[in-house]
This record gives sequence, structure tokens and C-alpha cells, in this order.
Amino acid sequence: MAEHGQKKSGTPEAAEAEGEAAVPRKPSALFGLIKAIAFVSVIVIVEVVAASMFIPSAKDTERLARQYVAASEGSAEAASAGEGEAAATEHKTEENITEVELGSFNITHFNPVTNSTLSIDFELYGAVLAENQAEFTELFEKNKVRVREQVLMTLHSAESKDLTDAGLGLIKRQILEKTNRALGHPLLKEVLFSKFNFIER
Repeated sequence: MAEHGQKKSGTPEAAEAEGEAAVPRKPSALFGLIKAIAFVSVIVIVEVVAASMFIPSAKDTERLARQYVAASEGSAEAASAGEGEAAATEHKTEENITEVELGSFNITHFNPVTNSTLSIDFELYGAVLAENQAEFTELFEKNKVRVREQVLMTLHSAESKDLTDAGLGLIKRQILEKTNRALGHPLLKEVLFSKFNFIER
């Protein structure tokens, strides 16, 4: 009987049954889906908890709203006070501004690209603070040629559209910057044109 049992266990069918028992079965697709859903659910729950920690409570929201309203009312008052101060300062500055003559200019410039000649005539003035007038006059007399050269270079490089601008804004800014650089100190606050004539032939 013992021999018969050993023979039976040594048969190919028995070996195949033992091999199947040794190899673990693959988990079903349903089990994998359940694991994925559980993983995503845990992540969502963690995110919701984290977000709820940062959302302010009703009391905090009310307190923040009160602070915002108070700040906006305060800024409006500060702005109106600032406007009043700015107007007073501007008025005071206007009283302390003195005009100084920077020279008369007659410029003729040929433009080979357009085959035209520009003729520009104007008188140039500057605005300085009254307290800086003596220093400006001294520096201007020392650097008069350099200042004149900067004005001429600015007008020679100007385009027709800049010269036809009603306020001559770009040219004024360029002359102001270059003149202050030539003087070595930003004493000029503004440059002004008088009798500005521009002809293109």
C-alpha cells in the first residue's frame, strides 16, 4: 500500500497539482481597482483636511472685513490729506521757481534719406529753484558750450514726428536730461521753448 501511495504521488498529475499550489494566484482586477480607489480617497481626504485648516472661520472673516473697511477709509483720508499737501507743495514750488535763459538757436539740418531740409528756430529757457539760481548761473557759464552742443545734438537727431508734437515732450525730456548731465548737477527742473518755428523743405 505504501508503494502504491508513493507511485501515485510520483505521477505527472500529482506533480502538476503540487506546482499549482506552490505558485500564488494573481489578484483579480477588481481587487486592484478597489486598492486604487482607496488610495485616491485617502489623498482627497488629506487635501480636504489640509484645506479646511487654512479656511478662516466666520469670526476671522468678519474681523478681516472690519480691518479692510477701516484701512480703506484711512487710505481715503490719507489720500485726501496727501493731495492737499501735494497741492500746497506744488504751489510753494511754483512760487520758488525762476526762469533762466539758455539761448537762442537757429538750426538747419539736411536729411539725405528724405531729401529734405529742416529749419528750426527757437529760444530756450529753463526753470530752476530760486535757491539754486546762483549755482546754476555759475555752472551754466562754465559749461555754456557743452550745454549748447547737447541741445544742438538733440535737435539734429530729432525726427519730424517729434518736432510736430504739440508739447514737444520727448525733445524737452532729452534736452533736460542732457543739459543737467552737462552741468554736472540736476538743477534744471524743466525746459521751455519760446518762438518755436519748424519748417521742412
